[in-house]
Amino acid sequence: MLAFSGLAIDLGRGYVVKAHLSKAVDGAALAAARKIGQGQSAAQDEANKIFNTNFPNGYLGVNSVQNPPNLTFAVGSDGSNIITVASTAVLPTSFMKIAGFNQLTVSSSGQATRRLVDMAFVVDKSGSLNTVWSQVKSAAQQFVSYFDANNDRIALVMFSGNTILMDPINTTGRGFNKTSINSHIAGATTTGFTGTPEGLYQGWDQLRSVSNSSQSALRIIVLFTDGAPNAFSGQFDVQNGAAFVNRQGVIHTNDYPYINGQGQNNPEVQGLYQIYGTVSSPGLQWVSPTDSTYTSGQNTNTQVTNPKIPKLPLQSYHPNHVSSGIPFSFNLYDPSLAGQRVLLGQTAQGYTDHVQNANNAARNLTEIIANAVRSDNTGAYPIRIYALGLGDLLNSNAGSVPETGSSILMRVANDPASPNFNSNQPSGKYYFAGDPAQLNSAFEAVRNQIIRLSQ
Repeated sequence: MLAFSGLAIDLGRGYVVKAHLSKAVDGAALAAARKIGQGQSAAQDEANKIFNTNFPNGYLGVNSVQNPPNLTFAVGSDGSNIITVASTAVLPTSFMKIAGFNQLTVSSSGQATRRLVDMAFVVDKSGSLNTVWSQVKSAAQQFVSYFDANNDRIALVMFSGNTILMDPINTTGRGFNKTSINSHIAGATTTGFTGTPEGLYQGWDQLRSVSNSSQSALRIIVLFTDGAPNAFSGQFDVQNGAAFVNRQGVIHTNDYPYINGQGQNNPEVQGLYQIYGTVSSPGLQWVSPTDSTYTSGQNTNTQVTNPKIPKLPLQSYHPNHVSSGIPFSFNLYDPSLAGQRVLLGQTAQGYTDHVQNANNAARNLTEIIANAVRSDNTGAYPIRIYALGLGDLLNSNAGSVPETGSSILMRVANDPASPNFNSNQPSGKYYFAGDPAQLNSAFEAVRNQIIRLSQ
């Protein structure tokens, strides 16, 4: 009877060791998966650290443990990273020695699978970010470092009054050029307004350009901005002398109504900027003809209408795209979507070019394109949107219908916390950083959400 009691005690101790060892290897595997984007060495170091925290030498009376644990790295048939962590602990027995068993050997292994990511990183570089731009760039570079340069894909898109595809997504293989992306982030400067619609559109187009057979299981747009949209692209009839000419461009406004601290006395309609810039020529360029009364001159006239551009178009226009089948225009108002703002003065030719309409059109269009992204079922996998906002301006009521930029971004992401959440579409999340000091934490929260989905 004593022998059986002793056996039960020792086996119970072995069971406890097994449970804690399993927890340690599982935690180490998950930690390695989070670090694999920085290479196998970084993943190994992180796994060792977590394993030591959960199962230090001598823990629970073991006299030896395989520490560091054994890590193996493999690639699945879909290109995913498979990380296996295994370890063995030796527990001296107390009562089983009577039967000739001096120790129990306990083994455990854990595995984490990190699905690969196709990501469009869409970054606002509007002029309002000027005072915090160095912190934004540092946080953005840190965020990029989280991903696997050999297997994940990243496209970098930056937007303000124009939109620039800084780094196209890799459509011929896997991986991305981390050095190039970090260099382009480092060299970027702030200027102009907040043309969120075109930035979001270009990010979507990049994800679509990867063939279905090559797409990663996680297709994601990460959108960073510090304000509500106030610029959009279209085809406008512009007065040129006694005649009108049709021009492609980006029209932009101050927020309506005016918000203190934005540097203008009144809200106004300005434009037109060229829709796209390039890496070598990122600056904002006025659309020709360059009549000062409808371009830079409007900065001082502070008119809520623009006499040289009497009408807004009925639809947006997105001439640059590389993926097959992507729409190149959208209505500026879609009453079927929650939160859409009515545009005034509609005729067969367009809407009245008033600052209220131009501002509301930019907001509407951002949400219309986001809805199209989330509804896109042409790929092998759906696309999720994660939005990250910076600064108190996002929590200020602005617009002809008072609303916050944060509420717009929650709808863009289809955040479950939004009152307008659509359960029939992929859910994302909105993250808010109140100041630059919170940026790294916010980007890391986005990273952790992506990692959670990839396991």
